[in-house]
Amino acid sequence: MSDTQCAPRMIDLRLAPAATAAWVATWWATGHPAQWAWIGACTLVALGCAASYARSQRGRKTPRHALTPPRSARLGLALLLACVACALAVGSTARRQYDADPAHRDSGPIHVRVVLQADPAPPSSGFSATRSARARIEAVSVGEQWQPSNATALVRAPGWQDAARGDVYEISGSLDASFAADAPSVGAIRARHAALTNRPAGLDTWRRNTHRALSAACHTLPRDARGLVPGMAIGDDRLVPTDLADAMKATSLTHLTAVSGSHIVIILATLNLILPARVPLRVGGTLTVLGTIITLVGPEASVVRSVCVASVATLGLILGREGQATAALCAVVIATLLIDPWASHSYGFALSVLAALAVVGPASAVARSVKRRIRGDTRAGRALRRGAELVCVPALAELVTAPVIVSLSGTVPLWGIAANVAAEPAVPVATLAGLSGALLAPTCPGAAAACTRVASWATAWIAGAARFFQAMPGSGTRVPGGAGTILALYACAGAGWVAWRAWRRWGIPLLDEAEDP
Repeated sequence: MSDTQCAPRMIDLRLAPAATAAWVATWWATGHPAQWAWIGACTLVALGCAASYARSQRGRKTPRHALTPPRSARLGLALLLACVACALAVGSTARRQYDADPAHRDSGPIHVRVVLQADPAPPSSGFSATRSARARIEAVSVGEQWQPSNATALVRAPGWQDAARGDVYEISGSLDASFAADAPSVGAIRARHAALTNRPAGLDTWRRNTHRALSAACHTLPRDARGLVPGMAIGDDRLVPTDLADAMKATSLTHLTAVSGSHIVIILATLNLILPARVPLRVGGTLTVLGTIITLVGPEASVVRSVCVASVATLGLILGREGQATAALCAVVIATLLIDPWASHSYGFALSVLAALAVVGPASAVARSVKRRIRGDTRAGRALRRGAELVCVPALAELVTAPVIVSLSGTVPLWGIAANVAAEPAVPVATLAGLSGALLAPTCPGAAAACTRVASWATAWIAGAARFFQAMPGSGTRVPGGAGTILALYACAGAGWVAWRAWRRWGIPLLDEAEDP
């Protein structure tokens, strides 16, 4: 970004009300199926507003920006109500399908055919042979017939050493509808018998072999690296030590071992700060990393959502269109909620959206403010600018996502910002070296081992930062009132900032005029 691009930019927030309304409507409808009368009323009002807008524009010259106020009031209202109507319809349909799903039943015996959505995690205790994995239920046996299903469940089965994502199993066991039963999940299934019925070939086979080859390449690494390198490269955090996982949770670093939007956004933002300021090179690097992540992890719904959100934020930064990137992010949110209404209940999706919003909003604004105040014609000035950008991305992402994190854990990671800032230089190195090792592992084990060794050096820094800040006083402080307290503090800070700006604009000039003779 050049100095000529440091001036304040307008942020396009025209789709923000529609995206917010669609999120709220979808969340409510998936929990409480809406009456079709409400959906019809919203649709009729939306059509009326759109017709009124079209009639008011008849015979007028088309403006440069079709949504420029004040003509946009009726069109904006029409768009908002249309999004609400669609969200209510989609959410209500999804809820009714979930309630009518044959897998949605009381606890008891169950016979199902499932598709594993992740590699089974090893048992937490060495004395148990049971492994667990999230799975999508394809069909449920009712009597002598198979009935189709679209629910999910947490499946626990003995063995499963050779099981992998994408495998189809026929399972007989018992359903616990009181555990992990947040819709669209129906609970936990404890399998007595699990028979492999289908193992997909092609790309899934290559992905499975790549995961195993990466695990073999990491076998000789230190204890922490054996879990962190696959976690940061392909989201496989099954081997992360328990003490390290607790330290990363206490310091808000768990997003680094999950294929989440916040993880991808921070990686890509940092990568583009390191790469030369050439748009084709940065765009190519971004698309390469995103494609590699989808290929290695798998085109799961959560992964695709995270990649879409991260790509919008990153490309907005690369092209210098952070204002338009906000509108594009809102459009992605609306489309995602209409395609997958259960995403409105996903904490991962909320973290992805908030992290992306932080990058294209506050982080970008702070970076431009720093560039206006620090000269860029000296080597020291350029270094200070780059250092400020590297710091503000994880720091502001942490601040914006804090309410969601507090609502999940009930505690605030007081040292989370410092831990993220300290770990930030090592994140791109660990991720990119780990991805390179994963791609090379099936064909070039020696080169893969070298890449994983480089990644282990970076993950050692991250693990050290997590444990260091976990040991600091106040780590994991419980917040009275949870996320509401954090939001109240942010509201007070925002009100104070507005009052200060108003005082600078109107109060100080009035005092100066009063002091004049």
